[in-house]
Amino acid sequence: MSLLRKSLILIGLVAGGLVVGQLILSGLIFAGGADFTQANDINTLIGSMENTMPFKIGIGLNNIVMFGLTAYLFKLIVSKNKFSKYFNLSRKLDGNWLGLCVLLMISIYPLIVYSAQWIQSIDLPSWAQSMDQSNLNTLASVLEMNGPWDLTLNLLIVAVTPAICEELFFRGVMQKEINRHLSNPHMAIILTSIVFSAIHMSVEGFTARLMLGLVLGYTYHYTMSLWYPILLHLFNNGLQVLALYFSGANIKEMDPTEGPEIHWVFAIVSLAVAIVIFMHIKTKSEKDVISA
Repeated sequence: MSLLRKSLILIGLVAGGLVVGQLILSGLIFAGGADFTQANDINTLIGSMENTMPFKIGIGLNNIVMFGLTAYLFKLIVSKNKFSKYFNLSRKLDGNWLGLCVLLMISIYPLIVYSAQWIQSIDLPSWAQSMDQSNLNTLASVLEMNGPWDLTLNLLIVAVTPAICEELFFRGVMQKEINRHLSNPHMAIILTSIVFSAIHMSVEGFTARLMLGLVLGYTYHYTMSLWYPILLHLFNNGLQVLALYFSGANIKEMDPTEGPEIHWVFAIVSLAVAIVIFMHIKTKSEKDVISA
């Protein structure tokens, strides 16, 4: 099957998943007591809800349908391989590999923060500022936590569900199929990372998610197992949820322009350390292939 035909199938499945996911989300928002007659946007709707729990559940289900179910249906259409084989989930986890991947993720954090600071210093057009503010308000509604139950639910919705479903879709399907047809893993990783970042619809967070996508993509490529990017994605999102919960911070009152800034020197050091770890991962992968 050609790449064009597969792309059309994937786009169709995503479109269908988006419609179904939004219908589920809208139904749950309505069930939560939202006043649709007075709402101008999603955040006004959320604010009119008597209980935001259905909204949070809807966000999780929307992610499952749009990414997880889409990836699974795509696999059924284009491949006869077993689920674990197609998505490269049969390989056992290795502690050394996992440790290296986590170190790579941690090492790149200062550079990610610096890139976000750099974009925040730019005078973005009004449409970009409005979109980012709307996304921040929505995220604040999801991440509002008043106890252990909210923490558990948010870890499930913000960390576990995206880690599994988004990795199945972006690395498990998109990156794999682009690489299979172009025979260029670097191009596949870059293109997938761009789409991964763009689909989150945040201008200020674009470079940060792009770098996260590159880390996840190269992790998948060199470990040859989807488990590692899934766990790294879980680590990244879960760490942010836990940090927000235990700090007691209110995301609605947080100003992204305030707080300690990362100096460009630390960003350069972060990049250098990440490159060293990356080269070690690359070398280890080549040795594993030779010895296999």
